[in-house]
Amino acid sequence: MAMPAKEREPYMDDVFTALGDPLIKGLTEVANVKPKDPIAFLASFLHNFPEHEKPRLGTQESNVVVTREAAEAESEQPPPAPRPPRPIDVVTVEPQPPRAQHSPDAPEAAFSSADRDEHGQSMLHFAAARTHTRNALFQLLQESDINLAYRDELYRTARDVSIQANVAENTVEIDRWVLHLAARDNTDKIMELLLEGYDHILDVVDEEGVSISKVVSQRGLEKMSNLLASIPAFEEEGLRSKLESHDSSRFMPQESREQLHAAARRGDAAAVRRAVAAEGGGTLARGKSAYGRTALHVAVLAQHEDVVAYLVDACPELLRIGDNLERTPLHYAMGVEKIESLSRVLIRAGAKRVLKDLKGRQPTYYFMNKSDILRLKEEEEIY
Repeated sequence: MAMPAKEREPYMDDVFTALGDPLIKGLTEVANVKPKDPIAFLASFLHNFPEHEKPRLGTQESNVVVTREAAEAESEQPPPAPRPPRPIDVVTVEPQPPRAQHSPDAPEAAFSSADRDEHGQSMLHFAAARTHTRNALFQLLQESDINLAYRDELYRTARDVSIQANVAENTVEIDRWVLHLAARDNTDKIMELLLEGYDHILDVVDEEGVSISKVVSQRGLEKMSNLLASIPAFEEEGLRSKLESHDSSRFMPQESREQLHAAARRGDAAAVRRAVAAEGGGTLARGKSAYGRTALHVAVLAQHEDVVAYLVDACPELLRIGDNLERTPLHYAMGVEKIESLSRVLIRAGAKRVLKDLKGRQPTYYFMNKSDILRLKEEEEIY
């Protein structure tokens, strides 16, 4: 039955109003993520738009006259079960501030360089806190290729957010994506997760409870198996015995990331040199902690000039690697007591004074506003 003309016009006005906010947010995410298939991405975003945020036609939000037939059709569908509100601090989508500027000389990333907001959250952080239809989050990961290791200003990955939001199905989907990467022998992306400090690789299991290491071994993926086997040594233990296999040295440094960071923290220049000069040491130096910091970030906060000087000489790429909010070592240097000597070493080695972090701040901002950097310094001192 066709809607009378007098009712159709206000109805369409209300439809346009109802679609406005979800559509604007969806288009914003398309612009931020730049998916390969923007139409499918937008359709998925609108389909999974939170129920409580959708304006309702025929309610106080809309004065449209609903026809009897439409009302009867709607009554056949059971109302969606309301979900209790969750105490999760997720930032709403808003116009974005100036983005962190990346140097063309920065290390090449295996994942896409997705936009993040000033709080360090990517679209995946927002998605992880909400429920979705089956496989929707997995599809989002495929389309957007966002790095799971991104941490927000509270040092949370999207997986951490899904746990805090009590959306277990999202945690499962994120783990399934990691398993997907490993099972397809994508060593570059697994390696980047490891270097970015992602701490949920080896504990991933498939639907039958088989560990990620066993899944990879069953598929005969020797290179991936070697990489997974090297993770405990890389993160904590240090290498005690070297695997004799092709390309394994790329993944297996002589010291662990934690050992290197501890040496940088206490100013043990000899231990830092030994770790970085060893086979695989350059990879180790790029490894980030759970705070999103490399050994150079740690050395700057601890104000050990000799360690800083060695690291920028041996691994100049560290000058361009940002922390969880894309703050470079030069950003850190501007907020500590030895600003003059440390900044001189960094700038002479090639540090860029104009690079901005996710909050749009250049290093000089922290010269006058030291509180953020001093807080980071305190975190490292009690680490």
